[in-house]
Amino acid sequence: MIYILHGTDASRMSMKVAALKKKHNMETVSTYDALQDPMEAVLEEMDSHSIFDEEKMIVIQNATFLSARNTTTYDLDAFVKRKDTDEIVVFCVPSEKIDQRKKAVKALAQSAQVFACIRLDQKNQPGYIREAMTEAGLKMDGEALRYFTSHIGMDALRIRSEIEKLSIYAGEVGLADVKALMVNEPIDDVFKMTDALFDQNGLLLMAYYRNFRAQNMETVAITALIASQIRFLFQVRVLMDRQLGKEEIAQTLKAHPYRVQLSMRKASRFDPDALLDWLEKLADLDQNMKSGKIDKDEGFENFALSLMMK
Repeated sequence: MIYILHGTDASRMSMKVAALKKKHNMETVSTYDALQDPMEAVLEEMDSHSIFDEEKMIVIQNATFLSARNTTTYDLDAFVKRKDTDEIVVFCVPSEKIDQRKKAVKALAQSAQVFACIRLDQKNQPGYIREAMTEAGLKMDGEALRYFTSHIGMDALRIRSEIEKLSIYAGEVGLADVKALMVNEPIDDVFKMTDALFDQNGLLLMAYYRNFRAQNMETVAITALIASQIRFLFQVRVLMDRQLGKEEIAQTLKAHPYRVQLSMRKASRFDPDALLDWLEKLADLDQNMKSGKIDKDEGFENFALSLMMK
């Protein structure tokens, strides 16, 4: 039996592999990495049979030979010849799509069950949360659900974990329960960093920055997150100036209405040119770090401290 999992959300793919393992009552799984392990080892595993006639589950990570850009040395035809295998073989393809323009990919896919592990975004995250809540038998009131949706982030594994934790606590939870029990995603500090930036509070900005760095987040990634939040505020402000309401802005930006509501309050403090000015400063900082003109940690902290001199 063949399964093909494709998508860029590693956590959703990991959960799907775990679900397949549970579905087929597999205690152990043989896992291979197509970027590191020789194809011969995988084929030998597929062709060997247990003397006890037990089913095996073989997981092949980084199976990019099923995508448009093959980064492995694997020969797809060898797997097509084994498409009717009695073993359970799971191909994990870190790509949005498999390339069915290739005859071999199409032939394998026709004999397989194909699942998309698409990264969550502002549009599909609420539906995924509701689905996970239904499966866990959890209910939230409106305020609690809005808070949870806007603070949980886009990691599918983390969403499932937090929902499971809340469902163990109670079958129905309110806002106070969610705030008390939910562990806020580190990304939430980006909003606080943005506030510190706007308030020109360099010490607070540096404190949040060091917290991120302690979690092994790269300086360039931190800068990009702040820029992304300011860019979103800029878009909200422009649409506000066009007299669009919360629902219209949310629909235009494909964002959650609660996030838009919070951003509208913040964006009302600035005109679009001021937000663009902040984006330009961050772009200069990013360019200097990437080109090696400045040390990343020292460069960011000097940037933070320079805010207090103005």
